[in-house]
Amino acid sequence: MIVSLLVLLPWGIALWLSLAQRSAVALTIAGALAEILLCIPLLAGDPSAVVAIHLPLLGALWQLQANPLADLFALTTALLLPVALAVQWRHDEYLHLARILAVLQGALMGTFFANNFLGFYIFYEIVALAAAWLILRSGKKDRRAALSFLLYTVTASLFLLLAVLPIYLNRGNSTGIYDFSWIQLSGSDLSGQIQLLLFLGMLAGLGVKLPLFPLHGWARGAYVQSAPAAALFLSGATVLAGVYGLVHWAVPLLPQGALLFSPAGIILAAIGTLYGAFLALSTSELRETVAYSSVSHMNLVALGIFALQEQAWSGALFLSIAHAVLAAGLFTVLAVLEARGLGSNWEGLGGLFRRMPRFGAWTLLFFLMALGLPGLGNFPGEFLTLLGSFRVLPLWAGIATLGMIVNLVVFLRAYERSMLGQINPRLPAQIADLAQREWWIFLLLGAASLYLGLGSQTLLSDFAQLLPVHSPLLIGGAHGH
Repeated sequence: MIVSLLVLLPWGIALWLSLAQRSAVALTIAGALAEILLCIPLLAGDPSAVVAIHLPLLGALWQLQANPLADLFALTTALLLPVALAVQWRHDEYLHLARILAVLQGALMGTFFANNFLGFYIFYEIVALAAAWLILRSGKKDRRAALSFLLYTVTASLFLLLAVLPIYLNRGNSTGIYDFSWIQLSGSDLSGQIQLLLFLGMLAGLGVKLPLFPLHGWARGAYVQSAPAAALFLSGATVLAGVYGLVHWAVPLLPQGALLFSPAGIILAAIGTLYGAFLALSTSELRETVAYSSVSHMNLVALGIFALQEQAWSGALFLSIAHAVLAAGLFTVLAVLEARGLGSNWEGLGGLFRRMPRFGAWTLLFFLMALGLPGLGNFPGEFLTLLGSFRVLPLWAGIATLGMIVNLVVFLRAYERSMLGQINPRLPAQIADLAQREWWIFLLLGAASLYLGLGSQTLLSDFAQLLPVHSPLLIGGAHGH
């Protein structure tokens, strides 16, 4: 019942906002907090499940099942929504943004809990449509950015669907039961080469959401052209759908294909990590730096997944959650700048710390998190991902490490250009420092970063328990422990 509520509650709120448009702020905040509270019993071990809408030869389309990874990703998504709403507070676009974010959150919850592949696929497509609509209706309302995102994700999703059909037919022929449920699709006896081809199809559909290099072409437009609150949710929450799809669907259903693709996947992800970092280094504005840095970090997540090594997987899943906190922090920094009419072009920044010392201090915290400072959220995930990957392909893990070093330079340089030095004469004479609402947002995100950095063992122990459930390769240690 709880898993159904996590999907339907946001959709009900979105419907109410579309029809009545009354009490928008109170309703959206109450709904966002209710989603967080609904996630708590799942984390406590409530085995929530629901099975409905049975169709011949397809199984139960509304088959939702809680599992440890889905629970953690659902809570992460639920926590990001009130942050996004608070960032957009009292903005002209608040109602439109809140409505679309509610649809997007409900679809993400369905993506995490769906235990029937067709159900997962439908939710996954709703995520793509809602995210494209979010880009189109917020920020600069850039049609090209929205269309680019939609074309990338919907086209790639067709490969995902086509890749699962042979698995469905193979299992149906073997067992006499034609059903798209996870348990029925797992255990395929397809040959390794066929599994490899099918895994490539699934990877195309799922990797585009990360975004994995070279499927990242939509990311700059989506993150730069949309409103900060929209970009925050896209970069922090929507990417989790791709991570979850790889970990819960692609690797367990096609274990031999995943193993055969592993070396090429590590190489692609390492290149993406370094390439994204260099793109972040060469930008003309802070927004682009944050966008390309997000691409770099998510390719590091992909590196850990493709390594098929226990430490690397734990690190990659941990980094997925830490990246959500980081994305929220960095896009909140951008929101603060834009709220004061400053923009993010380097030519209009410089010496801001002298005018906005509290803002400068919080910006420093999240820039340090982005460069992987020990004690902050990103460090445990980055360290374990690279450590596990070094045990599989040391050379390419070294290239990914170089990407993290470049990211260090990126954010040190970004802080120097925006906060330090002489006050830029283009800055207004009077700039307000953080408002109370902004200060509270930074405080909560900073506390989350410190918790992840200093209390990482709690999450990592959870990952150690759930990894064998999601990949039989890791039980036998495909690439070691």
